[in-house]
Amino acid sequence: MDKKNKNSYYKLDKKKEKKLDEEYQRKIIERKKKFLEDLKTEDSVFDNRTLMNLYNLLVGKHIDEYVGIVNSGKESVVFSGKKDDEFRAIKVYRVSTCDFKTMWKYIQGDPRFHLRKSSTRQIIHAWVEKEYRNLKRANKYINSPKGILRRENILLMDFIGENGMPSPRLKDVNGLDYNNLYSTIKDDLKTLYNDGELIHGDLSEYNILIDGNKNPVYIDFSQGVVVEHPLSMSLLIRDIINITSFFKRKGVECNYRDLYRYITGEELSPIDEEMAKNY
Repeated sequence: MDKKNKNSYYKLDKKKEKKLDEEYQRKIIERKKKFLEDLKTEDSVFDNRTLMNLYNLLVGKHIDEYVGIVNSGKESVVFSGKKDDEFRAIKVYRVSTCDFKTMWKYIQGDPRFHLRKSSTRQIIHAWVEKEYRNLKRANKYINSPKGILRRENILLMDFIGENGMPSPRLKDVNGLDYNNLYSTIKDDLKTLYNDGELIHGDLSEYNILIDGNKNPVYIDFSQGVVVEHPLSMSLLIRDIINITSFFKRKGVECNYRDLYRYITGEELSPIDEEMAKNY
């Protein structure tokens, strides 16, 4: 190939490369626009920053696709997504509707955080960080979703379920061996308290899932506190009252004072019990 033809070839090759690059960039923009439009249709409450962070999970290859909504509440939405052949859960806190006063109360007394109450966005970022750390700690001791990563008001976790279907909540399952299940939950709470030095803080039949082997899986650790937290005893008492109330309705002989003694090795004081009524 002579010099003239060679230069012409390179010019054509560069034009072709530029055209391919422009087409690629256009596809990215179209994909981004479609994603944002689809998600806005799914849930119009998310702000643009949240939508971009959700999109960036796709770009960063943390998620290959969003499948659908698993659960939607006032303060958060949980999506299911896929990465390769595995499902994942994506919990998104709604910045516009979160109860920041309550969040601040749980964050303020946590020795792991030193946050000044300066902005609602900083509070919600700390809230997500707290749930992520709580999951990391709980994973070592009890069945709970594995926290994978957090991005501002978004938490990416293991998906608890099979073939994209979430495991049912304890309240929605019938015909369980409730005596055996209560014994398992008793041991889990004791282990979490003594070895993990962590209290769930919002435990009930609504946030315990039952997996395919009829084992409990504990979710929603956003209100979880370490035992050094000033609210820890009140929250532990609230947890055990909720749990024993449920199992009593299922015919299990149990008492929240006995469960408190089993977990802590101490008697429940009337003062702590009275204080727990406020939470």
